[in-house]
Amino acid sequence: MFLNDIREVGYSARDIRLRIALSTLVIIVFGFWIFDGTLNSLFLSLLCGPPIAYYLFCNLYVLIFSSNKTIIAIGPNGFKDLRLMQELIPWPAVARIEAAAPTLAQRILRTIFLVLGNLLSASPGTDAEGTGDTIAVWCRPDGIQGRKPMFSLFHTARATNELRQLRIETSGLTVSTERLMQLLQTYHTHHKALSDSGV
Repeated sequence: MFLNDIREVGYSARDIRLRIALSTLVIIVFGFWIFDGTLNSLFLSLLCGPPIAYYLFCNLYVLIFSSNKTIIAIGPNGFKDLRLMQELIPWPAVARIEAAAPTLAQRILRTIFLVLGNLLSASPGTDAEGTGDTIAVWCRPDGIQGRKPMFSLFHTARATNELRQLRIETSGLTVSTERLMQLLQTYHTHHKALSDSGV
């Protein structure tokens, strides 16, 4: 691996199309249940239909507007996730990179997908307790001062008193979560060490 190169990651159009096809199929099935007329089928459709419709909308949005674009760029000076911020986040501003704990929305969606045979999951076999497709990048607030997060359908940002967490969703990308985590951690460790030593 050449750590002075810039690595670019985009969306996998094939994976996104598969997700759209499967979620459309599930919505059609729920539609038939609504017309079944029983209270149980109506309740189940109202409970599960909106999250899956939202999931379908998100994937359509990605396919139409972002399928051929670079989403994440990793280089010697830092990294950029265009879904989070337009500006580069420098390596000295990054405190640590780790697997993220799932949000409530991710838990609900993952549970629904597991019930449906894990068909829509980006990481088949991952249980509902871990998302398997989210990376948490903890940044020092002074290091990213003035960099405002973009409104995003896909990501959330949280903060503590000392660090700010940026969540990178990896589902649907051209690289696996493990590979992206390895790239981020390797670049971060190498270039932060160089920066601290003044090289």
